[in-house]
Amino acid sequence: MINDFSFAVPQTIQFGMGSLKKLPEILQANQSTHVFLVSDPGIEQIGLVKKVQDILAAAQVDCHTYLDVTPNPAIETVENAAKAFVESGCTSIIALGGGAPMDTGKAVGILARYGGKATDYEGLSKVPGPIVPLIAIPTTAGTGSEVSASTVITDPERNFKFSIIDHNILPKYALLDPELIMTAPASVAAACGLDALIHAMEAYLSRFASPYTDAMAE
Repeated sequence: MINDFSFAVPQTIQFGMGSLKKLPEILQANQSTHVFLVSDPGIEQIGLVKKVQDILAAAQVDCHTYLDVTPNPAIETVENAAKAFVESGCTSIIALGGGAPMDTGKAVGILARYGGKATDYEGLSKVPGPIVPLIAIPTTAGTGSEVSASTVITDPERNFKFSIIDHNILPKYALLDPELIMTAPASVAAACGLDALIHAMEAYLSRFASPYTDAMAE
């Protein structure tokens, strides 16, 4: 017996070795010539931030880089990033890295468009409409944040991680280049692989599974 289910995938996903080079095409399709690149110091150290900056420069795309992102981004982190986005005059966001830059990028997209505080959107379906166009470029395989409609933010005062869950915050584009994962330390790549495997197993064994989720899990 198959349970009732529904699904929507309002997103463009680009996958392939070396597909990072297609970033200018994606930006051109989105009519964006001034981007806000969100990443972190670790991604900068292994040279990926510069790699993206060089691709953008060659395509004559202006780039404002924001690297003050820490693991498990806190309210202050995402609100400072949103303020920097507004001041930069950028028109779209690129989130490069693992879960932290991508979660930060989603929160920036919300706050830059609708204002307020991150906690105003805590919970389910609190985002009024589409956020600033976001391109997610994961450098790990573990979080799946590039294809999920949620962001997780840490509230230090409550010692609590809260989620914003809304289809409006799903990245408009997910650019998946396996070459980026090859730059990670072996231990990180292995941990992310196990993370992805466990997520697939959980989805496949879930009582809420559907033919669509089973296909993705397999």
